[in-house]
Amino acid sequence: MQGQLRSEPLSVLVSTRCVQTGEPMHIEIDSELRFHVEEAAADPHVFVPLVNFDKLKAPNIIDVF
Repeated sequence: MQGQLRSEPLSVLVSTRCVQTGEPMHIEIDSELRFHVEEAAADPHVFVPLVNFDKLKAPNIIDVF
């Protein structure tokens, strides 16, 4: 999102672990939401929780997460 606002390509490298196996995972995500997983055998699943904006009491969406 930040890359789209600034009109420049950005990327981030996320270092995490599999919740089931504990194996490390490295995921690169760019400003177009394309991603690449360094570990060939990894198959990560990503989701965004559903937010009901009509009932949102937080001052911004960042505080919801």
